[in-house]
Amino acid sequence: MGFNYLSAGGAQHPSGGGWVKGGYTARFQSSLANYRTVKQYGGGFILKMSDLWGADGQSISQWPGDNGDWSEYDRFLTQLVSDLKANSMTDLRLLIWNEPDLSIFWAKSQDQYENTWSHAVRFLRSNLPGVSIAGPSFAYRPATSNTWWTRFLQKVKNDNTAPDVYTWHLEGDNTMQSNDASNDLQTSHDNMVNMLNSYGLHVGEFVIDEYANQDEQQPSGAAWWIANFERWNMYGLRGNWVGGTQLHDFFASLLGKPDLNTWSATGYYGNGEYQVYKYYASTMKGHRVATTRSTDKKMDSYAVVDTNRVRILVGGRRVTGTYQLTIDNLSAIGLPTSGSMSVHTLQFDWAGRYGRVDGPKDLGYVSHSYSGNSLSFPIYQTSTTTTWAFEFDY
Repeated sequence: MGFNYLSAGGAQHPSGGGWVKGGYTARFQSSLANYRTVKQYGGGFILKMSDLWGADGQSISQWPGDNGDWSEYDRFLTQLVSDLKANSMTDLRLLIWNEPDLSIFWAKSQDQYENTWSHAVRFLRSNLPGVSIAGPSFAYRPATSNTWWTRFLQKVKNDNTAPDVYTWHLEGDNTMQSNDASNDLQTSHDNMVNMLNSYGLHVGEFVIDEYANQDEQQPSGAAWWIANFERWNMYGLRGNWVGGTQLHDFFASLLGKPDLNTWSATGYYGNGEYQVYKYYASTMKGHRVATTRSTDKKMDSYAVVDTNRVRILVGGRRVTGTYQLTIDNLSAIGLPTSGSMSVHTLQFDWAGRYGRVDGPKDLGYVSHSYSGNSLSFPIYQTSTTTTWAFEFDY
């Protein structure tokens, strides 16, 4: 499967608790290993500086800028810049702080966070010219009612410390209800554009550096997210919901192995969600064509046209029910406007986070009649986890 992006900072490393606990070196070496791995595959890398500091959910007593004193944070930044240069680790994006809007990761005032952001950005841009800064990586989505976002945008505008890449997380309520409608790429993307425009800030690249709740990390949810990121031409990095050594294992919960509790054990295999990403990256070749999700926004699709085959991956956001898949404008690929066609179906099953699934189940071919330059057939979503791919030749 493809490997396009990775975010890491050595969080919860068993050999070190970060800078403030004397465990910076172990976390940096872990991050360096991650960086080198993703670069072998031509992917991008986001370095979580707050994990290197030690703010990964553990209890720490020292924070940048405590009592207006930046000396310890400057020592940390100086060491980090030195290590990045010494290891030619400069083709990356630096994330100042991860989820500072959650008290478990930032226990100080909002003012102190904002000052930490600008202090770090100025230091890094002065000592690493051309470095790419990512952020703010808030847990909550951009909205004019969210003071973490409004104050951050005003601060970076005033201080000229805006990030090169805007990042945020989509791991809230996934029922698509009005109480958390912003936990959706379309809504949060548009909110971000509108807010940047209102503050006179440049609208550049967006990256969702954590997406999908645990219950969405299965075949149907994966396909739903793929369709969304493709539609908006954005990168997304799956949230990693395990801890300890498992945080550094299992390819962010896409793999399993016989011995789950020993980090050095081998014998890895893919789970059901892995097979969806593998199909997407390895089989869905050709050019992307436009798709529209269901009116309730809970079912979506991603489609490509190859030299002689059309492939469509569908997925739902923890939903059951009957949905209709309609394929329009068939004459654009040389098919007659009416007739019949044979559609090949692949089923992606789910056996749990560590359940082995060796590939999609081949359900064979079904002949469908169509007319009016359009083919339509139902999708019976009886499970919130199972999903399908449909293929036909032309």
